[in-house]
Amino acid sequence: MTEVLQALAIALVVAAAPAAPASLSPAELLEKAHEARLYEDAGAYTRAANALKDLEKYAGNDADFQIALALDEARAGMLEEAAERLTSPLLEKSLGDTLPYQRRTTYPWEREKLWVNGTYDGWHWYIARARAEVFARLGRWPEAQTAARMAVLARPMVGREWLILSVCAGRAGRMDESREAARVASTIDPTLPEAPYLYGLHAWREGRRVEAADAFRFAHALDSTWSLPALARVRVSLPGSRPDTLPTTLLFAAREVGLLTSTARPKIEEFFQTDFMPVVAHRVFPTISAEARAAVRTSDMALPVLVDTRGRIVLHELPWYELSRMPTAAMTPMLATLPHWRFKPASRNGQPVAVWVNLPLQFQGSGSTP
Repeated sequence: MTEVLQALAIALVVAAAPAAPASLSPAELLEKAHEARLYEDAGAYTRAANALKDLEKYAGNDADFQIALALDEARAGMLEEAAERLTSPLLEKSLGDTLPYQRRTTYPWEREKLWVNGTYDGWHWYIARARAEVFARLGRWPEAQTAARMAVLARPMVGREWLILSVCAGRAGRMDESREAARVASTIDPTLPEAPYLYGLHAWREGRRVEAADAFRFAHALDSTWSLPALARVRVSLPGSRPDTLPTTLLFAAREVGLLTSTARPKIEEFFQTDFMPVVAHRVFPTISAEARAAVRTSDMALPVLVDTRGRIVLHELPWYELSRMPTAAMTPMLATLPHWRFKPASRNGQPVAVWVNLPLQFQGSGSTP
């Protein structure tokens, strides 16, 4: 009799429980996606991932939604789940999407609208780069190398992509490809200390100690707070010293913000309120050769840069552009000036904070004018 009463009680509780809605209205769906995005903007990535998982049965067939969820899972340390999601049939198909250049951009601030509209509005680069980062963190280096190659193809003008390829290829045992990728990264982005550092490691292991020491010196000059190049420069000068191993970390220090799956912030797509934005205190104008100027077919560009609490540019996010409109010979001299700019940093509640700002660039006359 007792068992019958218990079964009846359970049945009554189940019957009284409100049924899960068969669907959500567009407004309800957007509201819940907005909540998840607010968690992202606060750096609460586990809560953001869980909020999106609750929505997955309603919006799971949207590739932008799946990308967002995979990034939050990776940031929350759910690497295996993120890897499985990034290699799902839906995102594998999206990776091969042939898209117009207007979509080759970073996700906007109110990106949750793209998560729930049922269409793929994003950029396949996100999938390739996220795969490279997640596989690298899992130690699956051949897969990371393959994904990093795809990211390079999506953004061939960005030194950071070549650097990530260099690390992944090196750890996968493809030393020639790793060395060449480090060289390209150093050439097209003279602001990235990891690139000459990695190239220096290759020169050291190949017996070119003087060249390695010069590369370490240059890397340390770009970021004097980063100790690895300074230590390598000392060690390479010691007779009989063995080369340091290639790193497993893709980006160091403040530049870790440039990784999609890192918890380092602020992310470029996040909304971040400040009391005062950075103010330029010292700017540097590049010198661009007449030949390079003549090949420029665009007049202006907005360059997002991350200004740290010291008022220095520590990272930039080069927008996608057609190489035929902006040769590397014109862009590289402009990028080389960025470490020498100085700002009065942004502030919030009376304290300096790091923040992303856009530098307007004009390519005309005798050079580019920020």
